[in-house]
Amino acid sequence: MREFILKASKAFTSPFNLNDLVGSGRIDLVCRCISNAFFVSEAIRKDVCFHAILEGPREPPKLISFFGSELKNISPDEKSIASLIRRALKAGLGLKKGEEKFVSSGIKVAKKSFEELIKEKAKSCQLIYLYPKGKDIREFEFREDFCFVLGDQKGLPKKTESLLERVGAEKVSVGKITYLASHVIVICHNELDRRL
Repeated sequence: MREFILKASKAFTSPFNLNDLVGSGRIDLVCRCISNAFFVSEAIRKDVCFHAILEGPREPPKLISFFGSELKNISPDEKSIASLIRRALKAGLGLKKGEEKFVSSGIKVAKKSFEELIKEKAKSCQLIYLYPKGKDIREFEFREDFCFVLGDQKGLPKKTESLLERVGAEKVSVGKITYLASHVIVICHNELDRRL
């Protein structure tokens, strides 16, 4: 299973305007990451799980998880994915801490913070922090269960980096250039696909 965690620091946590994804805390970025995590030519990757932690207004934090093995009726374009996120946020209005709800096949919303999810994942898989000065991904040894952690356009704050260090996350780099988060996902997939 390939897992990804995206910390979206400004992404809205209540229903937003589908015609203004950029102005909704960069939901457009979240949608591109989801699309690149799952879609290949004429197919969906079934061995992928994607977690978006949304931390913007009005009900932060919200965790929206997508499970490739169960996803149905999903298209790769931003607006279609945004409508699924919006539906999940509507279903998640008023959730109490720790509560979760399945929205549709392969999509779940929960009231869970980035910190809680990271601590949970650290117990069950190899955490990989995608970081420009980390070990080259081409020389990195993946274990059976692993989870990539990446930030949005603002990156990850020092406090978050300290948490990742405390839980033993390994720093891995996809190259010297700082790529868009959605591109980093494709590069990770490509590296893993080449090893099959």
